[in-house]
Amino acid sequence: MCELSYACHSFPQNFACRHQSPAGVLTGVILCADYEDVQFSFAGSMEPRQMTDSQAEKQPAEWRRQRLRRHVGEIMRLAWPTMLSRLGIMGLAVTDTIMVGRFSTDQLAYLSLGSSSVIMLILMIVIGLLIGTLVFSADAYGRGDWAECGAVWRRSLLFAILLGALATASAMPAETLLLATGQTPELSREGGRVMFVLGLGLGGHILFVVCTFFLEGIERPKAGMYAMVAANLANIGLNYMLVYGHGGFPALGAEGSAWATTILRILLAGGMVLYVLFAPSLAKYRIRRRHLTPWRDWRAQRHMGYASGVSLGAEVVAFAALSLFAGWLGKLPLAAYGLIFNIMTLPFMLALGVGTATGVRVGIANARADAADATLAGWTGLTISTLGLLLASVLIFVFGPKILGLYSSDPALVALALPLVALVSWVIILDGDQAVLANALRGLGETWIPTLIQSIAYIAVMLPVSWALALPLGRGVAGLLEALIVGSVVSVVLQSWWFRVKSAQVGRGGK
Repeated sequence: MCELSYACHSFPQNFACRHQSPAGVLTGVILCADYEDVQFSFAGSMEPRQMTDSQAEKQPAEWRRQRLRRHVGEIMRLAWPTMLSRLGIMGLAVTDTIMVGRFSTDQLAYLSLGSSSVIMLILMIVIGLLIGTLVFSADAYGRGDWAECGAVWRRSLLFAILLGALATASAMPAETLLLATGQTPELSREGGRVMFVLGLGLGGHILFVVCTFFLEGIERPKAGMYAMVAANLANIGLNYMLVYGHGGFPALGAEGSAWATTILRILLAGGMVLYVLFAPSLAKYRIRRRHLTPWRDWRAQRHMGYASGVSLGAEVVAFAALSLFAGWLGKLPLAAYGLIFNIMTLPFMLALGVGTATGVRVGIANARADAADATLAGWTGLTISTLGLLLASVLIFVFGPKILGLYSSDPALVALALPLVALVSWVIILDGDQAVLANALRGLGETWIPTLIQSIAYIAVMLPVSWALALPLGRGVAGLLEALIVGSVVSVVLQSWWFRVKSAQVGRGGK
């Protein structure tokens, strides 16, 4: 599953207090005052905390217990804001799926194809390209350079407008694109209408993201959270009118849901831009200063997003392909796949929050050149994720029929989706764990190796296996999920191995 903030954090080889690596500032901004982990000299530099001889003697037992308690507490503290924020975004998709699913199974198939194939690929790549906004605003904030924070937002805004225009243009030939992937004329036409409408709102979503990245970088994430709460409430009302045809509107089904999403994305973008421009509390950042940085002078900020964009693109290509394969199976299997995929996204937010927090903890230990603590932080985060996802999997397995009944009243759809719930339980754990490991590796400063691993696991392995299982071998949607399990196992194994190798090298210059 695509990590919606997966690449939102790059971590340091050195802490930001020395400002040797803008990519590493985020860890320092979030936990620069982790008092038990670092100590500051009066000169303002930050030095690793060294263990005394007695501490070294206690390391195998007492030290490990102390650090384990510290990591568990900090991971849990840091994880929940990310989970709530991303749950707000996913709440829109869940509401759309439930309301469209209860309207019509065919319409659910159109929504699934139109929203989770090309649109998702375009959106995730663009979000990856904009990750420099978060890191460089955090860098300036960590240095107390308020004017530079504003400059980061201004140039990011223009970049987002450019990318938004390109994204919208890419989605306009929607029906043609879907026909080119082998979808039936009906699915291409109806799914293309959904995709076209969603494409109109891509620019708004991208502007909203760049504003929330900026606000998170300067430690003001609540505005985005409040905006998402309001959007989720409004989405229910808009779907009620546009999907079901109330309030004088025609019943548009999946297309109506797409219009609701597009309207909200544009309103969210406008609201967040106005907030950043005119909020009195942001005045010190000189947001409205009329000065633009020459294109070549912020090359580093743009380049930071390239690895993230490639990583997200590789993973999303694979998941978009699964939607296309489901479309080849027919409308009912496509609807079932869309429903099941939607159910999987909510537990994934748990892994996303834990993964982000784990990357922070690993990054702090890495900055202190503490190999043992970096290793412990990574495995602690993975354990917390696994236990939490195991609980979620059990709940989904036990209450599977009731959950499916919430999404649809179509007996044929529920009958097709119900046997898939057992597979979902495995997917949730493995997919979440690979996301946590990817963040742990970023905490060690690793960027391209996790990207390579994801490409191997999900493109080189999962894609051909999913095609073979779902189509020639006749496993249908179950084959798609089985292939996802295979790809996730490969990802977890390779990333675990690489984390073990690299965490052991912390403090040794990578030798």
